[in-house]
Amino acid sequence: MKTKRSAPSPADADVVRLDLPASHKYLNVLGACLAEVLGRVEGLADPATSVYNVQLAVHEACTNVVDHAYAGRTGGRIRVTLTLAAAPGRLVVELHDTGRSFDPAGVAEPWLGEPQVRGYGLFLVRQLMDEVTYEPRPDGNRWRLVKNL
Repeated sequence: MKTKRSAPSPADADVVRLDLPASHKYLNVLGACLAEVLGRVEGLADPATSVYNVQLAVHEACTNVVDHAYAGRTGGRIRVTLTLAAAPGRLVVELHDTGRSFDPAGVAEPWLGEPQVRGYGLFLVRQLMDEVTYEPRPDGNRWRLVKNL
């Protein structure tokens, strides 16, 4: 019987919040924070691969925010909330920005039969995370990336 995972209660989760400039040069700060948070998970299967995959997915999502949502506009911010839940074991990464919104359904998947330089970001995010949702809101955009641990 398959059971639906419920949202962790605040007592069952550790929450870390970051407020970063929407700039490529600060994305490594988020990557380091993800590594440190995931480093606290006991019994994580293949920790190096798990950390790398989450870092790559979140980096790709943030790169898209910087490159497309803000598109060169200075002064933009990315608010990040990392929620690490013990039971069930999962990491929830929420990204909030106030840049331009978009329709993810309009983004074509890359054709993997031929190399290309760009266009893999959203595809990688979807492949590496267990749940990916994007929601344009009146106060900005919200990404929710979930990795079951």
